[in-house]
Amino acid sequence: MSDTLWRIRGAGPVGLACALFALRRGIPASTIALDPLPVADEPIAPGLAARVLAVSHGSCQLLGRIATLPAAGRIGRVEVSMSGHLGRTRIVADELGVPALGQVMRYGALLDSLRRAAAQHQWASLPADPDTTERIALTIHAEGDAGEDARVREFDQSALLGEVAAPQAHSDHLLTAFERFGEHGPLALLPLPQSRRWALVWCDRADLGELRLATDPARLSAELQSRVGDMLGPLEICGALGLAPLTRRARRQVATASEVWIGNAAQSLHPVAGQGLNLGLRDAFELADCLADAHRSGIRVSDALQAFERQRRADRLLTIGLTDLMAESFTWPLIRPLQSGVLGALDMLSALRTPLARQLMFGRR
Repeated sequence: MSDTLWRIRGAGPVGLACALFALRRGIPASTIALDPLPVADEPIAPGLAARVLAVSHGSCQLLGRIATLPAAGRIGRVEVSMSGHLGRTRIVADELGVPALGQVMRYGALLDSLRRAAAQHQWASLPADPDTTERIALTIHAEGDAGEDARVREFDQSALLGEVAAPQAHSDHLLTAFERFGEHGPLALLPLPQSRRWALVWCDRADLGELRLATDPARLSAELQSRVGDMLGPLEICGALGLAPLTRRARRQVATASEVWIGNAAQSLHPVAGQGLNLGLRDAFELADCLADAHRSGIRVSDALQAFERQRRADRLLTIGLTDLMAESFTWPLIRPLQSGVLGALDMLSALRTPLARQLMFGRR
């Protein structure tokens, strides 16, 4: 084993988590080469560092095994509603027996935490000659690009990203995330670590996103207020805004005999349910498990990768399918009244609501 390397390409949260999961399962750091090797204090581009991540309770449990979790906004409750309709659903952590449905972290803070954890170990070095591949028995792709093999689904939506202050928000709402489905896409407000401040993810038609990006902040705040109502009191959009086009990309094949793709390198999802990072972390955790079992039992890497692909298929397909459905179906005008009724039924019947909540927290197990 000491003569061969497992290379992890990509030094983002999923790639670093995969390395640390493997280490925790008994794989020596001397056999794992991080490409590139992360530097603990290396600056992160401000826009990327400020990016907000919705990390599910299940993902927080996984991350807590390998690193110290950064400061985060806790989601104790999620309220889902539709503009122009009465039906709504509330998912509450206490009713599910968990301390929180998830946490809202900044990308930079999470990456710093994982970098510090990785810096405590002596990882392998890659061969000096980039054309020398004999020692690399496995390449794990976590660099974030699903490549030409990906199936692509265009949503004709973009996500307006920013932050919202609600200085008069009632204390009962401080741990609440809101998801409101509009005519052309969902709008989400996620509680940030800073009190009475929420992350804004406003998905809508691409042309409307461009217009809002160029709109005066005061006018945009008023438009946002008209969309979400007075549930948080007066709202003010704060700081810089960003706009991201929304496209789902999912690889047809996530493993070969010596390569495997995880996280955004395997699939990038619509942000409607905040499942992208969470699905990627489950990829990383289960891959580390499969590889550790193979290492301990003397199973070939190629067989371990085939087992990994089989194990991940159900969770991956269900999460991608559920995200696609939520992103598009609420924009279908003919069935919006029916969907409003479904939201109302979910709110009244925990037998319907709980399986959905657990899927979003833990994935398919």
